[in-house]
Amino acid sequence: MNIQPVQKNNVSMQGKRWNRFTDKIMQKTLNLFPEYTTKESAQKLDKWNRFDNWSSRPDVNRGILGATALVTQPFIDASNHKVDKETRKVSVCRTIAKIIAGTGVGILVVRGPLYKLITSMTNLNGKSKYSKALIPKKYLAEISANEKFLKNYRSALSMSIALGAMCITNFVLDAPLTIILTNLLKDKANSKQKIKEGKNE
Repeated sequence: MNIQPVQKNNVSMQGKRWNRFTDKIMQKTLNLFPEYTTKESAQKLDKWNRFDNWSSRPDVNRGILGATALVTQPFIDASNHKVDKETRKVSVCRTIAKIIAGTGVGILVVRGPLYKLITSMTNLNGKSKYSKALIPKKYLAEISANEKFLKNYRSALSMSIALGAMCITNFVLDAPLTIILTNLLKDKANSKQKIKEGKNE
């Protein structure tokens, strides 16, 4: 791999003296590592492709984000010792409720159904009059020849529409669900605290 100096937005063989010096250092460092190309079997590549197709779906993507948030954010709130214990407890309950509500609505109401709808309306082998309704006619031949392009097109289109739909569902569904779940979690946490205090007495 060869490094070329970059000047503003243009790749140029002419650079400032300092850039040339740092590029030489970086090139020498890269030259220390032997060139290596991994050899993947067709079966392994197929598995990676299937995983890539699965994880790039908007509903699955939202699920991954929600799971990551659920594992990390409540612990961050619980570790905030700048506020009192009761505030921390309420903050943790509200964070968990917000993540569950947002992820649930995002997967079950918005992104999942939208992706299925768009898949059915970009079906090249479909027989109904709406099976190709969302495929631009001028790109039909290009999309038909490239399955990966079609999958990316479906994901991008459903994600774009989902972002617009979220402007409504955030207020209509997410906010009320967050309040209900926060109260439920808070009541459960309080009852557990009372039981613990009763045992200590």
